[in-house]
Amino acid sequence: MRPHDHGDVITTRGDVTAVVLNGRDGIDDALALLDRAEEAAAVPLVDESERHRLQELAQSRLERPGHWHSVLARRGSAAVGYAGIVLDGDDVPATADVALDRNMTPREPVLTVLFESLRTLATDHGAPRLRIWLRHASAPDVACAANDGFFIDRRLGVLGLDLTSPPATAEPQDGLTIRPFAEQDATDVVEVLATAYEGTPDAGWDRARFDSRRGMPWYRAEDLLVAVRADEVVGIHWTKRRGSGVGEVYNLAVRPDSHGHRLGAALLEAGLRHLYEVGCRRVLLWVDLSNERALRLYVSHGFSTRWEDLALGRTLTAG
Repeated sequence: MRPHDHGDVITTRGDVTAVVLNGRDGIDDALALLDRAEEAAAVPLVDESERHRLQELAQSRLERPGHWHSVLARRGSAAVGYAGIVLDGDDVPATADVALDRNMTPREPVLTVLFESLRTLATDHGAPRLRIWLRHASAPDVACAANDGFFIDRRLGVLGLDLTSPPATAEPQDGLTIRPFAEQDATDVVEVLATAYEGTPDAGWDRARFDSRRGMPWYRAEDLLVAVRADEVVGIHWTKRRGSGVGEVYNLAVRPDSHGHRLGAALLEAGLRHLYEVGCRRVLLWVDLSNERALRLYVSHGFSTRWEDLALGRTLTAG
C-alpha cells in the first residue's frame, strides 16, 4: 500500500488536476464546492455521512481517520469536483461519493479524473471492488462512467410528494399504537431494522449503527415513530426534517412477520401527517428500484420519481 500525502497530484486530464486532501487544508474549498453544486442542482450530491465528516474536520473536531480519503479536482485554481472514499482495509470493497458542479462544461474530464483517482486509491489499499455513488445522475454521466469501465450496480429512485393539505390517516388496527420513540424501544427498533433489511444491500443494522444515526445533528426522538403491539415494536417510520420545509421518509421498516396487515401504510400515513404538522410541505424518500413492494406503497400514496441516484461498480486488479 502506497501512502498518499496531502497535495499529491493523483490524476491529470487536460486542464483538470486531482489532488489528495489528507489534512484540513483544502477542506473549506471542498465544502464550498459542495454548497455551490448542491444549491445549483437543488439536490444532495454526497451522502450525509461524507458531508458530516468534512464539516467535523473543517471545525477541527475530528482527526482524519486513516481509512477515509478525499480528492479535490481543480481546473486552474477553481475547485470543480470532489470525491470521498472509505477504505476499510485489504479485501474489503471500497465505497465512494463523487460530486461536481453540474453547470460546468465540459464535465467529462472532471468525472474521469475523479474516477481514476478513486480507482488508484482503492487499488493501492488492496480493495477488490469499488462502488461509487453518483447522485442525480444524467445520461452523459452514466456514459462517461461506462467508458471508464463502471457498470450500474444499484439504482435508487428519489421520490417526492407535495403536502398541500394534512394527509389522511386511517384508524390504527386493533391493538396497535403508533407513537414517538422512547429510549426503552431502542433494542426492539434495532431488531426491526436488522430483520427488515436482512439479505438486502442495506443489511447490517446493529446498535452501533443505530446510535451513530441518532448522533446526527438532525436527529429528534419525536421524528422516529414506532408501531407497538402487545408491548412489542413491530415497525418504525423514521422521519427527518431536511430544512426549508422539506421532510424525508428516512426509514420505513416492518418486521417480516408483520407484513400483510397494512402496517406499512399506517406507518407511512402517520409519518406524513407528523411531517405536515411540523411544517414540512414537501417530502422526499430514497427507495431501491428493485423493491417493488415499497414502490407500490409509495406510488399509491401519491409519490412520484424526481431523479435517480446510481451506485457504479467495478472490480479492481491489484497494482
